Amino acid sequence: MNINENHSELYTMGLKKKAVKGAGINVVANFSGFIFQTIGVIVLARLLTPKDFGLVAMVTVFSVWFMSFGQSGFTEYIIQKKNINNNEVNSIFWLHIFIACFLAIGFTLFGFYLVHFYAEPALWGIAAAMSTSFVLMALCTTHMAILIREMKFSSTAIIGLLSTILSIVFSITGAIAGMSYWAIVVRQLTIPLVTVIGAWILCKWRPGYPLKISNAFHGLKYAIQVYSNFSIGYLIRNIDKVLLGKFHGSEVLGNYDRSFYLSIMPVSQLVTPLNTVAQATLSRLRDDKERFSNYYINAVRMISFLGTIAALILTLSAQDIIYLVLGPEWKDAGAVVMAFGPGVSAMLIYSTYSWLHLSLGTPDRWLKWNLFASIFTIAAFVVAAPYGAVAMAGAYSSTAYILVIPALWYGGRPIDLNVKKVIGSLWANFASAVLVFIAWLIISKYWVSPRGLLGNLSLLMKVLIVSSIALVLYLSLVIIFQRNFQSIREVISITRLFLGKRKV
Repeated sequence: MNINENHSELYTMGLKKKAVKGAGINVVANFSGFIFQTIGVIVLARLLTPKDFGLVAMVTVFSVWFMSFGQSGFTEYIIQKKNINNNEVNSIFWLHIFIACFLAIGFTLFGFYLVHFYAEPALWGIAAAMSTSFVLMALCTTHMAILIREMKFSSTAIIGLLSTILSIVFSITGAIAGMSYWAIVVRQLTIPLVTVIGAWILCKWRPGYPLKISNAFHGLKYAIQVYSNFSIGYLIRNIDKVLLGKFHGSEVLGNYDRSFYLSIMPVSQLVTPLNTVAQATLSRLRDDKERFSNYYINAVRMISFLGTIAALILTLSAQDIIYLVLGPEWKDAGAVVMAFGPGVSAMLIYSTYSWLHLSLGTPDRWLKWNLFASIFTIAAFVVAAPYGAVAMAGAYSSTAYILVIPALWYGGRPIDLNVKKVIGSLWANFASAVLVFIAWLIISKYWVSPRGLLGNLSLLMKVLIVSSIALVLYLSLVIIFQRNFQSIREVISITRLFLGKRKV
């Protein structure tokens, strides 16, 4: 199999159309997966307890970090390198396997420390089970990277959707059978297992004998740089869970973990599938500054427009959403979701700064930024941790707003990204959201109480009515501020491209 042939052919196949189609396939698949995940969350929340989720979260906050070595690094190396031969790919595959086996053994031993750190005896068994996922991910990382390199996004989307569905089916079955927190572990292990099977079926590449591992050393150097950046970013995103688990125990952590999931997961269905598409596309545009900047700004404007809608709905309907989705046992999570809500849009935009560094091949600059951002973020989390989950969620939202513009400015400097133009494309969305929120507060306090007005309705109807009112007000203000229907037209245009009803 000649990996470079398929890579070079992409330049003559209509890059924009292939990118948009790929994004559409991934968004649809991820949204479908989100529907199944939401069903799984609802069912599992009623079969299991916050403590069960908290116990698994205490381990997965570390296991995902270990598991991601190579997956974050070798994947990007294979995708972005203009010419790569089969011998190098084969060496990368086997080197990743050897490293994963070593990490699996180390993490099993690390489980004893987790038992001591959290004072939870169940954690060693969970850690030992989760260590097997390291090897499973190593078995499929190279295959998945090749599929992405060739922009075969339909294949990766199918694998992701199938792994999500089966993981939920097996975990619910385990919960019904009385497996308690082990049902969640089953879900975590099913995803990499199904990914391995799917990747080996849909990718034609096969590894040979591990003859010359030294061929992978250049890729290993790149992978270490990328993984170092990933590690710092992952630390920033998860130190909050470690601190809450240590200060307040598994039940508070369980509430926080599910609140984070419900706050971030719905809108991450938009950004997550775009990550691989954006990196693959921007990597091919890096020699054309204007096209690169336009593609990035348009993508971020779309993310902001849709993400701000989600932020409004979460902030205004947090308590009702929690009761509706998780049930009354999770009532403490409502205030946490309300604290996460305002920061959702900023978090999503902030996450795109990695597109800049990865597509421009500047992992060294990415590392420098992450070191700076981590100091600020961890300090905020340490201050918030003693005050509980709501304070931690508020700190999470606040740091996203403070860091987002500096992150985009620094990441875009090598390509002369115009940050003023980025801000100009986003301000209408944020201004509209702020005004809608203020209007809702005024209506609630001085005109009529929404709770009294909507008190006799079901939870679902209340969420739908509040969401509809917020959406109409938001869209109206965005149109007024932009003095056109640009954002709405872009959503319609992209949707038509996703569905294949418009030529590029």
